[in-house]
This record gives sequence, structure tokens and C-alpha cells, in this order.
Amino acid sequence: MVARARAGDYGVRVPPRTRAAAHPALSPAGRAAVVLVAAVLGSTLAGCQADLGDVQGAAAPREEQPAPDADSGAPGTPLPDYDAASAVGDLVEGFPAALVPVAPGAEVLASSARPSQDGALVDVTLNLRSTDTVEALTAYYTDTLGVAGFAVSPSTVPSALTSLTTFVRTTAPEAPTESVAVGVFDDETERLVTISGQVAAG
Repeated sequence: MVARARAGDYGVRVPPRTRAAAHPALSPAGRAAVVLVAAVLGSTLAGCQADLGDVQGAAAPREEQPAPDADSGAPGTPLPDYDAASAVGDLVEGFPAALVPVAPGAEVLASSARPSQDGALVDVTLNLRSTDTVEALTAYYTDTLGVAGFAVSPSTVPSALTSLTTFVRTTAPEAPTESVAVGVFDDETERLVTISGQVAAG
């Protein structure tokens, strides 16, 4: 039997083995930070893989697509029709400005004027922007339409507008009743006026 040599037999001192230093346990906050970093890295890697897939897909050869048949008769994109009965930023031609005028100092946003379905009246709309108060704008149209024979018609229709007033008039027993609604919306910096109704042509 061969005797096992001991370190001391040869006069060599072997340093004692040392245990690896124990790492302190992570605090709950530290564990949370590790989880967070792992999640971020996972998301980043997933994004990189997705990007790589996109690049590979884009670089892959694609099958040739047949050219569209010129004689297939596919309709092209139709051009929008021009509505001659409306205008943006101005009064449309034929708008009854003498009856429904633009309030002093107001800016015209849009307007329209077209015959009603029965042809007896004209359907009108007028959108304005103004720096005047709601009360001043309402008073202006109440006075202006009142001079033309319109009277305020009580209305119980709920509205999101700050002010809404309806005016009506009948010039003759056999004449159709004309009506104009004037609404004002206050957005605290300016007032938006919307006017719509049916009035006699002229």
C-alpha cells in the first residue's frame, strides 16, 4: 500500500483553503430592481428580435406581382364635387346678407345658400367667429331680425350652445313661415356664431 504523502513531509506549507465570501442577501428593494432590469432587458431583446425579423422579411426575395391590367376597367378615384352653394371664409353668392348680415367685426368661417326642397324658401347657414360677448351678439341679431319683422319664438329644445334664439316671421297669410336660429358658443377666448334657417329669396 502506498502511503499518502502529507504536505508537511516535504517542508512545504500549504495555505489552508478559504471559503468563498458569502454575498449579502438582496433587500426587497434590490430584488425589485433586479426584476425590473430583467424585464427591461427582456423587452429590449424581444424588440431587437422583432426588428431583425422585419429586416429579414424585407430582405427576402418577393414574388413578382402581375402588373395591373390597363383594360380591366377598374374605376379611378373620383374627384370631389364642387358645391357651388357653399363657401369657406366668405359669403357664398346669393346669400341674403341684407336679411341675415354678418355681425360687425365678425369673421366669416363658412356660409351656404340653396333652395329649399319645395323651392319656396332658401336654406341658409352662416358660421362666424367674433370677440364680442354672447349678450352683444344675441342683441345684435335680435334687433336686426326684429326690424325685418321676425319675432322671438320660445324654444325648449336643449342645446350645448351658450345661447340659442329662434326667430320666425310670416309676411302674408298665404306665405310660408320663415325661421332663423342664432346660436352662440363661448369658449372663453372668442365666440362662435352659427346661424341657420329658411328665409325668402331676395
